[in-house]
Amino acid sequence: MITSLKTPSGIVTILIFILTILAAILSGVMGAAGPSTKVLFIAWLFVPAPIIFVLFVWKKLTGIAGIASKAYISISIALTVLLLLAVAWSGSETALHPGPASDEETLSMYPQLEANIETVSFLAADGVTLSGWMATGDSGKAVILLHGYTGDRTAMLPQAKMLFDEGFTVLLFDFRHRGESEGDFVSFGYYEKQDVLAAVNLIEETGETMRASGGTGIESIGLIGLSNGGATAILFAAENPGKIKALVIDSAFKSLDSAVSQSFTHFVGLPAFPFAPITVWFSELRTGLNRKDVIPEEAIANITDTPVLIIHGLEDETISYTDSEAIYSKANQPKDIWLVPGAEHGDASEIEEQEYQNRIVSFFTEHLK
Repeated sequence: MITSLKTPSGIVTILIFILTILAAILSGVMGAAGPSTKVLFIAWLFVPAPIIFVLFVWKKLTGIAGIASKAYISISIALTVLLLLAVAWSGSETALHPGPASDEETLSMYPQLEANIETVSFLAADGVTLSGWMATGDSGKAVILLHGYTGDRTAMLPQAKMLFDEGFTVLLFDFRHRGESEGDFVSFGYYEKQDVLAAVNLIEETGETMRASGGTGIESIGLIGLSNGGATAILFAAENPGKIKALVIDSAFKSLDSAVSQSFTHFVGLPAFPFAPITVWFSELRTGLNRKDVIPEEAIANITDTPVLIIHGLEDETISYTDSEAIYSKANQPKDIWLVPGAEHGDASEIEEQEYQNRIVSFFTEHLK
């Protein structure tokens, strides 16, 4: 038997056997996610494929049993591959088109801010129309607030209020494909960089209008970004030196690969490999984004002479605080990091509300000059 396995047909037999083992492992992994993703429960049907293959080879099954064995083995391998691709496609669909944002925060909850809000609409360079709110302060300093992956501008209302109360001009807007903005998909910062540039241009135009009217205008601009907004802030600042004078990054991911990998594990209950890489690949094919251009951990090294404050919750199970530590390690001085005990993803502002406000306001007051 050992000698026969060295023949061409024997090598093919070994390769098919390896395929059945891989199919069985993948099927078992996907089947384990069945209770939460019911369609994957069918994958358990393909787990016995290696056993059936061994019986087929060693027992030399013929007739109906042989035909049935061949059919089962072929179907197991083919459908396992199809299920794998389907999971990855579904993952890319969910990643590119997250559900509507929650309505936990509303503008009416902040009457003083609401009284000074102006609804604005502006265009990104690729023609996407963006919607937002702007409140003009009296300090000559402005902060643009960038919401997270599943959120919209309302998620940044607490931060907008604390900054506006201190005299900052604040602009909070919906990224493309979120809230009231146009756009076909979310791209983890790849195309959202254009949204930030359009927002910066709007602030600069507002400052010029203020100066033309005899005011002081807006002398410096900062960014505060939450989660995906934080990653986008880094990517933008790295490509646009001098535009931003101070950065606050809250709960950002270090790379697109890292974000998708952790999401698979946390939300779907499947291991990152091989599902996350294929999901990213599908996302690249569908949108034209390049995963190599969505690595905040590397991009931040290109930001110089811009103070950075990094914040992350130690109990974050969506994006690990180690991502922020990785970003911090690559950042240039001046920089600071605040890891918040007890805080989960993006909720440091709730867990340590007063300390969060003190740090944010002090940071922008000191560095926006």
